Amino acid sequence: MKINHNVNAMITQHALYNNNNAMGKSLEKLSTGLRINRAQDDAAGLAMSEQMRTQIKGLGKAKQNSQDGIAALQIAEGGLAEVTNIMQRQRELAVQAANDTLTSTERKYLDLEFQQLTQEIARIAKTTDYNGKNMLNWSEDPNTSFGAVGDKRVLQLELEAEHTRITQLAGQLTAASYNSSDLQDAIGLLNALATADRDDEDAVRTALENLAEALFDNVDFNTNPPTFTSPILDISEFTTAKDKQVAEALKERLEIIIKNNAAPSSDSLANLYMNMVRNDMTSAASFTLHIGPNYSSGMGGKYANQMAVTYISFNPGSLGLSTKNLKWQDYATEAIDQLDKIIKSVSGVRAKIGTFINRLEYTINNISSLEFNTQDAESRIRDTDFAKETTNFTRNQILVQSATSMLAQANTLPQTALQLIQ
Repeated sequence: MKINHNVNAMITQHALYNNNNAMGKSLEKLSTGLRINRAQDDAAGLAMSEQMRTQIKGLGKAKQNSQDGIAALQIAEGGLAEVTNIMQRQRELAVQAANDTLTSTERKYLDLEFQQLTQEIARIAKTTDYNGKNMLNWSEDPNTSFGAVGDKRVLQLELEAEHTRITQLAGQLTAASYNSSDLQDAIGLLNALATADRDDEDAVRTALENLAEALFDNVDFNTNPPTFTSPILDISEFTTAKDKQVAEALKERLEIIIKNNAAPSSDSLANLYMNMVRNDMTSAASFTLHIGPNYSSGMGGKYANQMAVTYISFNPGSLGLSTKNLKWQDYATEAIDQLDKIIKSVSGVRAKIGTFINRLEYTINNISSLEFNTQDAESRIRDTDFAKETTNFTRNQILVQSATSMLAQANTLPQTALQLIQ
């Protein structure tokens, strides 16, 4: 019998320490609800759980991004829907104006509403925005707009068509009137503008300035927007009433082309012509929705985590409405054809936006499913099984109480040595 070293007490103390430590861990798991609270609980499980938590948080934000994308696209589609309604009304007016039972007076009244509706389209294009970003009328600043503008070739084709139309109108004049040098020069210079190389900004600007100087005595391209006064084309040079009417129509069309194709001021919707010349914005102007939890990592890399949205933006100039009016019968019939093309084009843009919205809805469904299943997987690794842990806690609690009692007994055993001394 030894009294210097109470080995039984030491063994019991060690057992009490282990049981108390185990009970503390059980208490921690039950109080936090987590099976893994630190790396020492399960190093591999912790690494897997943290990676899954990263994915879950990323998936949550990707879903929110997709929902925001749908909201933005719905605003754009809503604006285009109202534009379509307006153009339907404009087409009604054009059909009415095309009827020869109307005089020029009634057509002018119809044209007043037609022009007001064109201005409303411009206003809608300018003010339809999401979070301060314009949805329908693209600008060079990516912080203020998104969506893509049409190819520069579209404008060139419009100018070529306008040149053809003006040439046809000029052909309705008598031979003597048609010899007007001002008119001949203007038609020739319009052709030069329509066929100018769209990638050569200087050539386009020169062609535009030459046409402006052929039509106006005073041209100032240094103002913003440029100013044009004192038109050269003199209606009095044309003798008959019919020639004067045709000449007035030619003058009006030529002046509209100049004013619409001049460099617009920063807040103007006249035309994106000069910007289209400076930059090929067909591919540059688009926006990207981040609809995945990663970027370069994972299957597919960034292409699997991003969605590019590109659709054509517009304004009355790019739609070809800014040069249209209902003042004459042939203008009204021309407006009908133009509006048919525009309505079809805008409907196509709306359809494209609809495909993006449908895709995003499926994206949200997929993200929600992935988020749920990933959370379930992470929970199986990280969370506490309460049924199992309460059993362990009860067991450890009993063992701690038992070890405490046995330690007391082990501490009294050396006292039996006193009996030998007696």
